[in-house]
Amino acid sequence: MPQEYHKESRLLIQQALKDPLVCIPQPLKSAYYSHQKKLHLRYLLQVNLCAQFAYASYTLADIYVLHDIHTLLLVTKLGFTSVMTLITVWMYQHSRNLPLFDLLLPTSIIGASAVWFFNLNQSESAYNLIYQYSSLVFIVLANLSVHIRFRPSLTISVLITLMIYIGVYFNVKGDLQQLVLFSLIYVPVLSFSIYISWNSTLKSRIVFLQHTLNEYNRQAFEHMAHTDSLTGLNNRRFFEYLAQQHLTHTLEEGTPSPSSLIVFDVDHFKKINDNYGHDIGDQVLQIIAKTAQSEMRNTDILARYGGEEFIALLPETHLDDALKIAECLRQRIEQTEVFLDQVQSLKFTISVGAAILETCETDLYTVIKQADIALYQAKANGRNRVEHYDPLTSPNVVLLSQGSWNKDRAIKILGT
Repeated sequence: MPQEYHKESRLLIQQALKDPLVCIPQPLKSAYYSHQKKLHLRYLLQVNLCAQFAYASYTLADIYVLHDIHTLLLVTKLGFTSVMTLITVWMYQHSRNLPLFDLLLPTSIIGASAVWFFNLNQSESAYNLIYQYSSLVFIVLANLSVHIRFRPSLTISVLITLMIYIGVYFNVKGDLQQLVLFSLIYVPVLSFSIYISWNSTLKSRIVFLQHTLNEYNRQAFEHMAHTDSLTGLNNRRFFEYLAQQHLTHTLEEGTPSPSSLIVFDVDHFKKINDNYGHDIGDQVLQIIAKTAQSEMRNTDILARYGGEEFIALLPETHLDDALKIAECLRQRIEQTEVFLDQVQSLKFTISVGAAILETCETDLYTVIKQADIALYQAKANGRNRVEHYDPLTSPNVVLLSQGSWNKDRAIKILGT
């Protein structure tokens, strides 16, 4: 993911974690549901099926207490359970919509409570008033099963409560004392189950946001370790790692096409820094990096190799094509300028060296040295040009010491 997106997302997550409600930011809701889907979808399937089985098994208790309507109990309860089981399996196999699946059990409990109270009110059993308190299991089960969204589950809790109170009202035939007694028992259970539901959904949001924030922070630190802070390009160490990985993979796969490597740096960069300041020098490097990025393909590996030096590995690219890319880059840089003020501007150029990496070659540093030699040929031939390594002529250039290309490493052009 782009680092700017990560930065914005990290800020949104930090703000959300400070909010007492811990609301999931809108840009992250899709990721949140996807994350919860991996964790809870199969669990919700199991909970729904177990709940339907439990509801069906309670028919035995219903028949024992409400024995005068046992046929009606078998038809209504087992029929309702069969329908809800089919809906649950179908949603899991075909819909897999997590927010809906999370509310499937609480929603089905509205119907389950309606069926149960309908049967209760058809019975003439002496235990009706006592047995109505069994309905408390409906609201507890509904709220304990919710993990994703609290507000819809709260709405469903209200509907379940309304359904239960309608059933109780008809069961006690409007007796106010019985309604008050039922409320004294039901309301604490309702409050506790709602709290559990809220706490469960809150914990799910916190865990997701904290996990996502940690992942973004890990990626940010990894990006910092691999990236040059000024230009945003790969740094030297990461370039060498990626390039070596490519060479190893190419050797293992036996890719027929060779790769090429180009190195380039800014002509007279020290004078730019001395005459105009390091801030202007930094702008020059940033412009070159941005221009080079626009010339590269997704498969190319581009990096700031140190100081004003840049390097790029061009996979499956013949030397002629690499020289065309280098020349195009050189021309674009030559046409670029940095504005010093409203009147003055600074133009700058680069010199480029190129070398080919044969398919059997695995020594990255040998090829870098060859491209380095070609770069210094470009410098010796007047700068602002592209040269390639030629084993027949390039031995006239000798590297006298290792190090950064134009500061710590000297060159000697033999015969001059």
